[in-house]
Amino acid sequence: MDEKEYRDKLIEWDKKSLAPRVKRWKQLVPATYDVTLPNLVWYYITEADDMFIRGHFIGVVLLCAAITELILADQIRSNSKMTEKEVERFGLEQLVILGHRLDILNDKETSQLNELRRLRNDLIHSKADKLAQMARKRYQVSGLDASHLDAGFYLQPIWEGGIDQDALQYLQLVRDLTVKFYGAKP
Repeated sequence: MDEKEYRDKLIEWDKKSLAPRVKRWKQLVPATYDVTLPNLVWYYITEADDMFIRGHFIGVVLLCAAITELILADQIRSNSKMTEKEVERFGLEQLVILGHRLDILNDKETSQLNELRRLRNDLIHSKADKLAQMARKRYQVSGLDASHLDAGFYLQPIWEGGIDQDALQYLQLVRDLTVKFYGAKP
């Protein structure tokens, strides 16, 4: 493939993907923040938004987990006597547990973040059987037949109710948490 063929392919992709990208853009509610967000959070959130719009759903899930680690670490430092060094040693699982114990997170948020953590782990450790299990659960909740579903179909954005819906759910959760913690006004 030469440069012209590649350009033509990109133009064709732009034409085909424009309507779905606009549809995904409309699903995101803009927010402004009353206080400065922790280091990297603004950049990660805007990148996750862009990735969602462009259909890079695996990246959205991974970035949402990273954003969660950043904001929970910041909240735990603010609500406890721990130093930055002490909080830095915790992974996402420990941050969620501690966030719940300190009443930074409610039961629903804790449950949702644990699901995000499991999905993130299954993606980065390439656990196809776990992804297929999550896909079956997502499809059953959506009322779709999941009898022949595998992880590959779940990860393709062409399937309504696949990872695209999970990515939107976790992106909204992370955005809601930043609103909760940093006084954003939707």
